[in-house]
Amino acid sequence: KALTRAKLRISRFAPMKPQRLLSTTVAIIAEESNPALRFIPQCEGVEFLVGNNGDVLAKDPKILDTEAFIYIVPGSVEALSAAWKTARNPKWVHSFYTGIDALSGFSQESLMKGQTLTNAKGAYSPSLAEWVMTSCLYFNKQIQRCQANREQKVWDKFVMDTLYGKTIGFVGYGHIAQTSAKLAKAFGMRVLALRKNDNKETPFADMVFKMEERSKMLSECDFVVCSLPATPSTANFLGQDEFRAMPSNSVLISIGRGVAIDEIALDQALEQKSIAGAALDVFREEPLPANSPLWRHDNVLLTAHNADFTGDYCMRGWDVWKANWEAFKAGNAFVTPVAHPSEGY
Repeated sequence: KALTRAKLRISRFAPMKPQRLLSTTVAIIAEESNPALRFIPQCEGVEFLVGNNGDVLAKDPKILDTEAFIYIVPGSVEALSAAWKTARNPKWVHSFYTGIDALSGFSQESLMKGQTLTNAKGAYSPSLAEWVMTSCLYFNKQIQRCQANREQKVWDKFVMDTLYGKTIGFVGYGHIAQTSAKLAKAFGMRVLALRKNDNKETPFADMVFKMEERSKMLSECDFVVCSLPATPSTANFLGQDEFRAMPSNSVLISIGRGVAIDEIALDQALEQKSIAGAALDVFREEPLPANSPLWRHDNVLLTAHNADFTGDYCMRGWDVWKANWEAFKAGNAFVTPVAHPSEGY
């Protein structure tokens, strides 16, 4: 079906102050097969209008009074735009995922003053932070060597390294990076942060660098974690010059968006062993093509953009939406507003 409706209820909620009068319809733009739809939360008095066809949504009379929208990748942005333009007074659209690059065009063309875009900030940070530390340990403890020794029945009593005292640098220092930094500190690591706004609070960071100081920071790192979003200013942010600045024993860990990494330059750095290795969960093109040279490197840990695809993935995403929904009902500030929607973060 192009359009479905689900009437769901939850236990009574006693607000601390009178609630605003709102439409009870929340429009969800998503493919009908999206697994997140199986976990739509129960919300008293709310009718979720689910669709992925702009013409059908725009003709539904309930869209006229809809104020709240949810967009779930890879839903149709055109359908969202059509429904948004049809609504008399649209106020809020929520991105079910943290990255909002799919909505950059929508944000520039459709979001007006007083209208808000929120995202799933924080929902998937714990799992991504675990993957960061897994990557650090994978290279630090030479897991690939251990596996090869077992397969070849080799008793190889090599000197085992530790993370304690090592330096980990974060390119971008948002929620994912800060959650990862907290774990890194528990291992006794030195934490460096490179961020656009160096005046923001930087918990767990021992030193903060400005964007133009990237080479200086990279030169001090044993591990470099890139969690940058996809924006025009972050395209190929880490390239040939940056890989040359990294020590030869350092490892790149990429968990943000693949476009932030110059994959041609990375392939060369891995081939020439100018860096020790890379742990990659995101790529410029996904799925990663079979002819990508990144597949051929022994010094690469590669996963299919599933570092945060956990058993509770969908529920965690809905938890963030529900927190924003409660704030919206009560007329309070949103929990995860996107500061610069048109810029992609």
